[in-house]
Amino acid sequence: MFKGFLEYLICFGIGVALASHSASAFPSPAPVPQRDSAAQSAENLQRQLNTEDASMRKAYFSNAPISERLTIDYGGTFRYAFNIIDTAQSKETYEQVYDLRLFTSVELDGAHRFYSRLRFLYNQWDFRGTRQIGPDYNDEGWQNPVGELYWYEFNLAGMIQTQTGAKPDYNFVAKMGRQYVIWGQGSALSNYMYAGIFDFSWRDFKLTTMIGQTAGADTTDWDLSRPGFDTDTSRLYYGGKLEYSGLPGHRPYVYLLSQQDLNNGQVALLPSGAPTIPTTFDYNSTYLGFGSNGAIGADLVYRAEYMYEYGTTLSDPLSHSGGLDPVAQQDDRISAMAGVGGLTWLARNEQDSRIDFQIVAGSGSDQRLDPGNTFGGIAPGKVDTSFNSIGYVNTGLVLAPDFANLLCPSIGVSTTPLPGGGLFGGMRLGATAFAFMRIDNAAPLSFQTISGGSNYVGGEIDFSVEWRLMSDLDMNIRYGVFMPNSEIFPDNQGGARDFVYAGVTYAF
Repeated sequence: MFKGFLEYLICFGIGVALASHSASAFPSPAPVPQRDSAAQSAENLQRQLNTEDASMRKAYFSNAPISERLTIDYGGTFRYAFNIIDTAQSKETYEQVYDLRLFTSVELDGAHRFYSRLRFLYNQWDFRGTRQIGPDYNDEGWQNPVGELYWYEFNLAGMIQTQTGAKPDYNFVAKMGRQYVIWGQGSALSNYMYAGIFDFSWRDFKLTTMIGQTAGADTTDWDLSRPGFDTDTSRLYYGGKLEYSGLPGHRPYVYLLSQQDLNNGQVALLPSGAPTIPTTFDYNSTYLGFGSNGAIGADLVYRAEYMYEYGTTLSDPLSHSGGLDPVAQQDDRISAMAGVGGLTWLARNEQDSRIDFQIVAGSGSDQRLDPGNTFGGIAPGKVDTSFNSIGYVNTGLVLAPDFANLLCPSIGVSTTPLPGGGLFGGMRLGATAFAFMRIDNAAPLSFQTISGGSNYVGGEIDFSVEWRLMSDLDMNIRYGVFMPNSEIFPDNQGGARDFVYAGVTYAF
């Protein structure tokens, strides 16, 4: 039963083109610490994979029938993938991925579910002399943790229905353990968490509450200047979401999600070379969001979400007026916003063709040297309008920018050209085009640009081929190319960047 689901969860790969993580909104005599861009590229696509995996898993478990008192499933997948990833300087890096996942699922009486998955992931890189100066990262060799997912879920309505045959108009569901959490559309939070999620539903209303902490090595912080940003990120999240399903075809919701920085008080001497400036880290935020999922007629499916972020952050210890003189850090106020909207047209033909439109936007700040860092961050005494989160929304394979100061519309099409049996019956083709713009040409993006000039950043086209060769063997090929507006990039970063991925997955 679970095997078919596992076969559907095909890992697409790791790798996206590299992007630097500083900008030149103000002259800065000292470099802003950056993450190695190849690691950032791999992280972006891995988050896309995790988001798809969590969404499909949730849909599967919500509809899985219980034909016996106890159901036990187990199995696994093995994936081999090869990536060619261009750096910001259009130089190639190569990566090979060996990914073995073993799972077991136990379900009792429609009320109790236990799930665990081990992951043995090995990344082999060939940087070909392209590794840049910056913090070391841990994306080479064997990856941690091995225990990727493990959680327990209790479903009150499932227990009542199993015991009495009656389906109540209320329910309580609790899910606790190490899990991948997608909050709302995933814009505010989409990450591995040690979390408890509790759903209370009555008729057309559902209240979801959550408390959880980020899962260490599986979390890359938005503050890349903080030591341990990709190995030791501790942020506590808690909040609630109220959803209403009484409108036919529409599910509006509203939520409040708070984030507390458990790495607060950490101090580092930055930059890595002398002279250094003591830098203290503390970023606490709350996300107020509302949105809706639903359908418009029989063929159009939509999603929409708006978020307002507020809170406090410590200001930049680096002077924004030039020179190397340190300045006292202050508690600056956060006032930022972001939004995402999508519309999908379903052809409802034999080829299962569809057209997807999406738009993503986030506010930025011209008072920052970098959109997310503390060192190189917001100037003292200024309001921080740069949107930051550990959420995820697909913004392409190659550039894959974060929300801050970004406006990104995209349109994609996918189809199965030869449906049915035969060698090509399981092949699905897709293509998506992205346009990238900065909202404020003086504010930084999550990759390096030159302040001023055009707001147009560039365009990208991604292609995909997903091919089920046999019932337990899949092949996936992806290619993306980013074509920058070279006039707003540094001289050595104005060339086209490519991304190539080829992978094969065997399910057993």
